[in-house]
Amino acid sequence: MAKYRIYALIHGETLQEGHLFGCEIRKMEFEEQKKRKFAPIEGVISKSDIFDYHKTYVTSLRYVDPLRIKSEYIIVCDIEEDKPGDALGGAIKVIDRITRFLSLACLKDIKSIFGENRGSFEPYIYQVNKIYALDEKAIEKDIDFKLESGHCYLPNRPEYTKWRNPETEVFLEEIYNFQDEILERSLKYLYGSSIGHFILNSGEKIALDHFKSIEIIINALSNKAKFKQRLQDASIIIGITPDEKERIVQLWEERSKFGDVAHPSPFDEAERYPNQFPIPSNIRYSGGGWGDSIAANILLKYYRYIKGVYIIDIEEIDKNSNEFEKEGKFVKIYTFFPFNVRNQNHLGFYTEEKDKNRLKIKLKKAFAYHYKIPINDIVELVLQPNKNPHLKVIRYMLRICTII
Repeated sequence: MAKYRIYALIHGETLQEGHLFGCEIRKMEFEEQKKRKFAPIEGVISKSDIFDYHKTYVTSLRYVDPLRIKSEYIIVCDIEEDKPGDALGGAIKVIDRITRFLSLACLKDIKSIFGENRGSFEPYIYQVNKIYALDEKAIEKDIDFKLESGHCYLPNRPEYTKWRNPETEVFLEEIYNFQDEILERSLKYLYGSSIGHFILNSGEKIALDHFKSIEIIINALSNKAKFKQRLQDASIIIGITPDEKERIVQLWEERSKFGDVAHPSPFDEAERYPNQFPIPSNIRYSGGGWGDSIAANILLKYYRYIKGVYIIDIEEIDKNSNEFEKEGKFVKIYTFFPFNVRNQNHLGFYTEEKDKNRLKIKLKKAFAYHYKIPINDIVELVLQPNKNPHLKVIRYMLRICTII
């Protein structure tokens, strides 16, 4: 076992110098910090041959501290471990716990003076800037501590210069220009999860983003109280297979019940791991990452369904208005995207017809004629319930058979 000393800058509202839970808080002038060459820990790309050989690649550093703190106050932690990385991991666990409780104590301090309704939880922030080895006389000695990355993501791309299927180019243009908030939000979360490892997101963030991309679609297709009930409805609507449904339930349970993801467990099992750095996360989530396709499959199924769904508001003809309002006329209703749930296929239909049965027949015929499709391709036409009592509009949902 060797002895190490870790220095970290600390930033908070109240910092009292002295010993605290095995560490020490004290003031250190900026000139002294400069002499010691304080700097945040950064990862470096390894010098292995793989990076010289491949023309293109993506690599990720094991640890790059995105914080930049300037403070004359430091927290010092002495620790015994076999390696510098183990010492750093152990010190960070201790300092991290201290800053959590300092943040809470600061709030309590404010409330005790100014009243229970005052104050807010403002976190104390720290940043490790220096690691020393200590000899038998506790004299600090510089060490060369580096974190290297040998990870190489899909080198020498692209493999192809044309789409395998020429129709993919048409699909890309269509889905890019298809304005639907649910699709946009789901894809944004899915993409964020897929690159989370490269942009230094936590395991919790990656897991939550991945499942959120699925949950957004499920919630948009059903208003049932429980998630499994909503999933059942969505499975029928967009054709989620039994295997996909089983996998989604598994991911939902992992997200909701196990590990420290959405609902942290009472005791993080990662706290029992030996000291190491980077510190592992207690994330039991098997979705996302390389090779996972479940969220993307659900998104494509949703697009295939929603591109054929039209919301049609029945507009009454105003005889005193302009000539544009003609019987059987469709008009595009423009709304601000992406602030409305669905607006790509939002239409108005002008008619004087009051009878709902005759209106449905007229609406189907007019829609088939307007979009040049067989009337049999209209697989559903239902009157939508009025969820907004202040909105006096008759609204129909029309769905046509689509293929992507």
